[in-house]
Amino acid sequence: MNQADTLSFHAASSPAARLQQLFAALPYPVLLFDVHGQLEFANHAAQGCPDTRPALQQLAAGASLATVSLPGLSADSFARVLASAAPQSVELSLPQADGKPGYYQITLTPLLDASGKVDGVLQTRHDVTRQRQEAQRLQLLQGHLLEMAHRDALTNLANRRYLELKLERLAADSAASLCALLFIDLDRFKPINDVHGHDTGDAVLAAIAARLKQALRGTDLLARIGGDEFAILLEGVTESGARAVAGKIIQALEQPFAELSPPNRLGLSVGVCLFKSGAAMPAEVLVEADQAMYRAKRRGGGQFELQQL
Repeated sequence: MNQADTLSFHAASSPAARLQQLFAALPYPVLLFDVHGQLEFANHAAQGCPDTRPALQQLAAGASLATVSLPGLSADSFARVLASAAPQSVELSLPQADGKPGYYQITLTPLLDASGKVDGVLQTRHDVTRQRQEAQRLQLLQGHLLEMAHRDALTNLANRRYLELKLERLAADSAASLCALLFIDLDRFKPINDVHGHDTGDAVLAAIAARLKQALRGTDLLARIGGDEFAILLEGVTESGARAVAGKIIQALEQPFAELSPPNRLGLSVGVCLFKSGAAMPAEVLVEADQAMYRAKRRGGGQFELQQL
């Protein structure tokens, strides 16, 4: 074919025919409607979709959009696109060829004539399953990393950073409810660590965490904030309730660790700081609870001191 033949060939091809060939070759479903909702064109990918085939057959037979079920397209959505002359997209979960759920972005695009008036609507469907799955995977990974950042690896308790975040939230709370922070330091832990070794010391710390947890309500926050330091955050508590919890956790550590030879006894020195949400800053609460704990330790340990802000 010479150059003249080629030019003649292109000239003979109408824009509509070439556009139809382009749509037909696209690997994703494409539907074309006139402004009355009559189906003018469906490419091979659209005709091959099990969830659209019955509706296409009905539309080809003259049915209106109001009487057929077509994913992402209804008489209302069609009317909105005509009225706004702007594209509209929706993401739907639809079965894939293997029966597993997939995610698809379905877009209705108005087609304008030379005067800018809508004279048709194009519907396209893009498979976004892989993108959605990747986004979900990243979301889970981010959640896992955030969880790790707020967890103590040895005891699986909350760590100091998470406790500080909770205190920051309480500082911004206007409810003015009474709360208590219990700052806990272990008595006589160093001899156990020195005599039995650090691995045994780590196991004892994990066992202590379990004992403390058993003494608390499910809503109370127990955190490991240092080597042998723990903290408990009580929300919506009374002074007598905070005192009761302090006594209860001291009692929980009175029993020796029978699986160890002596030294196998521990105790707790506890500093209790009572404060109202929305009125105390986190750093202030931590300092007061820490100082109260040291007063209890100087008195011989195995007891608690209470401070109120």
